[in-house]
Amino acid sequence: MAAPKPVALETLYDSAGIAETAAERVYGAPLRFPRRPQPYVVANFVATVDGVVSLGLTDGSDAAAVGLRSPADRFVMALLRAAADAVVIGAGTLRASAGHQWTAPALAPEYASHLTAYRQALGKAAGNAPLVIVSASGQLPSHVALRRPQTAVHVLTVADAVPGIRAAFPDVGVIAAGQQGWIPGAEILASLRRELNAQLLVVEGGPTLLGTLVKARALHELFLTVASQMAGRDGNHTRPGLLQAFAAEPGALPAATLLSARRAADHLLLRYRLKG
Repeated sequence: MAAPKPVALETLYDSAGIAETAAERVYGAPLRFPRRPQPYVVANFVATVDGVVSLGLTDGSDAAAVGLRSPADRFVMALLRAAADAVVIGAGTLRASAGHQWTAPALAPEYASHLTAYRQALGKAAGNAPLVIVSASGQLPSHVALRRPQTAVHVLTVADAVPGIRAAFPDVGVIAAGQQGWIPGAEILASLRRELNAQLLVVEGGPTLLGTLVKARALHELFLTVASQMAGRDGNHTRPGLLQAFAAEPGALPAATLLSARRAADHLLLRYRLKG
């Protein structure tokens, strides 16, 4: 089999260390995460230079339009999925991603063997990490990830919505949490630790889910790709930024430490650890 086409990732800043697996050598450094009694939460987003994370497209092209289909961005996202005990998204992200499957090979099929070996080196369960869809309303589209999933899928929703989801999607697991249309960030983590024994959670959106987790001080790291374009906003195009449903007080803005910086063409791929 021919070697996969190299991903052009230039390391600008990272901690010292020897990359042990082929996937990490493509990344340019070891990519490991702390083991803790409670879930360790890592978010992965792509944004334009002016901070837009969604253009509101619902045909499955939204993330690609924001990120310009960067192979490096897709590879890093695939690497994080391979490391995860569960990949977590909100229902809005599901609706905006028609046809997508939330597996590592779906993003970088040419690196499938690298990603499998990396997951094994981390001691993770065989196969793809399960997908968790967080929905406080329980209103879900008839998506291929629910109808013909390529990995285990669980919906985290309020108790009143459980019967309807089980009836509509019999092959999907359902976890009850929260109440009255709201699932607090701390309860999301506790439920996934209890029901899935998940230690590393990789959150891929959307901004409301991320805001919920930041509000609960439950986010530990952020992988942010800054795409080399601007989107803008106006009265007809509100276009969310990284965080929704959360606004910090001016004197208490969450701070972060830069752990690494990479360049891929005109994109920047940044890794931050939240302080506190």
